[in-house]
Amino acid sequence: MSGHVSERSRLRTFGLLSLRRRWRLVASCGALFLIVGLLIAMLKPARYTSATQLLVYVKQLQPGPDLVISPGRADLTQVQNEIEIVLSRGMLAKVVGALNLTDDDEIVPSPTLFRALRERIFRGPQSTSDDGRTKLERAVEFLQKHVTANRVGTSHTILVSVTTSDPNKSERIANAISQIELQARVSAEQDGNRSPLLRERLQGLGPNAYVMTTAGAAGRPDGPRKIVVIPAALFFGLAVGSALALILDLTNRTTRTAAQVEYLGLECIGVIPRLQRCPPTGSSWPASTQVPADAGELRPNAMLDQTLRRAMAAIAASKARTIGITSAVALEGATTVAKYLAQMAALSRKKVLLVEICQSELTPPVGNERCQTGNALARSPPRNGIVLDQRTGLDVLKIDHVSNPHDAATWWTRCDPDCLGVYDLVIINLPSLELGPEFRMAAKDLDGILLVIKWGSTEFDRIERAIAASGVAPPEFIGAVLNMVDDRMIGKFGDKFWAAEAALVARRDPFEFSIPAERPVG
Repeated sequence: MSGHVSERSRLRTFGLLSLRRRWRLVASCGALFLIVGLLIAMLKPARYTSATQLLVYVKQLQPGPDLVISPGRADLTQVQNEIEIVLSRGMLAKVVGALNLTDDDEIVPSPTLFRALRERIFRGPQSTSDDGRTKLERAVEFLQKHVTANRVGTSHTILVSVTTSDPNKSERIANAISQIELQARVSAEQDGNRSPLLRERLQGLGPNAYVMTTAGAAGRPDGPRKIVVIPAALFFGLAVGSALALILDLTNRTTRTAAQVEYLGLECIGVIPRLQRCPPTGSSWPASTQVPADAGELRPNAMLDQTLRRAMAAIAASKARTIGITSAVALEGATTVAKYLAQMAALSRKKVLLVEICQSELTPPVGNERCQTGNALARSPPRNGIVLDQRTGLDVLKIDHVSNPHDAATWWTRCDPDCLGVYDLVIINLPSLELGPEFRMAAKDLDGILLVIKWGSTEFDRIERAIAASGVAPPEFIGAVLNMVDDRMIGKFGDKFWAAEAALVARRDPFEFSIPAERPVG
């Protein structure tokens, strides 16, 4: 298996393959943003902006025998003063009065029922004058929000913009602001007690504004066109989905590829997909295969068959007789894999003993029990001893209620030593590697260890720490299998070897046996 490392994925499993694996997430984000774009395009009201430009300059009196008035350069303070004048409440109030904007439903909308009740309760009935002042204030507030005046670059030009839902309305308000601003300046210059001749000569001195460009009706609404909003929303959604897919795979440190397993110094023997449960056998089945009605079964498939055959080949190549099945952490399915492997070995005409070590603190173990030899069925199995499992036909030594690691290490003392010599293969379900001392005591004098790793569940760093805590060197492992793999993800991490393997075993029929469903334990 190590010859295929170059065809497998890297240790880092994020990249363009993340988009392939998480295409549902990418598609969901794209569809969500597309719906949002459609809603915005359909429900967002159109807004139109009209603008006028004012040039600020200074009329100054030239020295000399004759009084000559000429335009001069305005400073930045004078330009800012003109901006403040345009946006002042007094100026906007004059615009409201000139255009009678208090009667416009957009600028002064009719109060809602809740608002009308609130104003009547807290303010009481209002007179006509009070109602007029309230409308004026609302109209001025509307203009303050929708009228902007900004300096254009570094010039002395002011751009006055008005945004409303009607292009003609925006045009009228923009032009009215420029005209009223100029009229207010002329009226201020004509006030005072100066003589007519002096007023005529001094008229226009100081800061002035000139309308460079009058406002016109906008031909199209503000913002991008609706036909652009929809594909832009779709593209943005796909980009967000792709970013999320990359981030999820970048932060995922679980073991999901054969290359990650081999980076630990172990040979990846194969993968075991997540098995499907099937209904329990009925009364028409032979009595030896019947199970309780409330129990389910795990039916193996071709990929499981292929992996177990590879494991048997690895065991035969290592000439091992006692094999330990363990996992880095608990609840990764090592017990189920041990049962499948024992049954596969039994189907290969081998005499197999399955040792199940269960740790508990309920009661201490009972004494040793003598096993039954031959093919006789154990009708009343002893509490601790080798019995024949009527469901699978396997000889099973179940060590119950182990509270001392030494009891697990001396599992062979639970039966007659003469019985062990008749077995071609002894498969021991060991505690997880993380338990450290407990595992080392139970794994004494074994010929090899098979590591079970739950796909997409255990972090790579945690497996490394568990192996270090167990004190087992990589050469002591005959290999590792990836358990509970999502069969839809096989080959989608750049692991071309397993993709080809999945296609190969898909054309094969699995071996016919089933094992009662059990909760995976370490």
